Amino acid sequence: MLIDTHCHINSLDNSTRNYLFERVNKNYLFIDISIDYKSALSSYSLSQKFPFIYTSLGFHPLTEEPFSLSILDNYKDLIVKSKKVIAIGEVGLDYKANISLDYQINILRNFILLAREHSLPLIIHNRVDDYKILDILDDYYSDYESIIFHCFSQDKEFLEKVVNKKGAGSFSLNVLRRKKKLDEALINVPCDNLLLETDSPYMKIDNHYSNPLDIEKVYSYTAEVKNISIEDLRNIIFNNVKRIFNIDI
Repeated sequence: MLIDTHCHINSLDNSTRNYLFERVNKNYLFIDISIDYKSALSSYSLSQKFPFIYTSLGFHPLTEEPFSLSILDNYKDLIVKSKKVIAIGEVGLDYKANISLDYQINILRNFILLAREHSLPLIIHNRVDDYKILDILDDYYSDYESIIFHCFSQDKEFLEKVVNKKGAGSFSLNVLRRKKKLDEALINVPCDNLLLETDSPYMKIDNHYSNPLDIEKVYSYTAEVKNISIEDLRNIIFNNVKRIFNIDI
């Protein structure tokens, strides 16, 4: 099974979504990530319709949808209604956001509490000072066993801090850019701390929008860099997904 642990099927246009669904079989599984309440409802609906889609409830720092505490209540309702809701995120910090960093941190803290209340893993988006996010997480977590650092793009020193606390680094299509820093992180991440994703359609390949089927490219490159077989890599990711997201697949 190929598992894309972070994609945005809810953001795909209809033609791309139809292209995806026509080609998906039982050998694929997708964790569909929402970025605000509107996309969360779409993702939730998709997870109820398709057995190969699970959903994560997030609130991206770049979303234009205003945050309110009522969103948390609405998310709680979705969590209670379906076991297909398996994570909180993506949530986090971004220097490009139109809201202040302090307000972003306030939103993040609310979603951390939501994840902890329902014992769900937390998917982190981070594009500010790398270590600020760790300081915030350390206020709530003694370890990072239930934390996924999405679209991992930091260096191996940051990776060491994550894996020393048992966190997961989720590597995306950006590994295909063959940047030395990212290759070093990918080589050094222990297999028990590894997840793979596309972040499609937002992560582009050669200036073209991606789709979740491109996860095959991430698996192929990762197997090459880590010098392991595709079959072994599939088993590694399969077992990590079962453990981290606590799902029976």
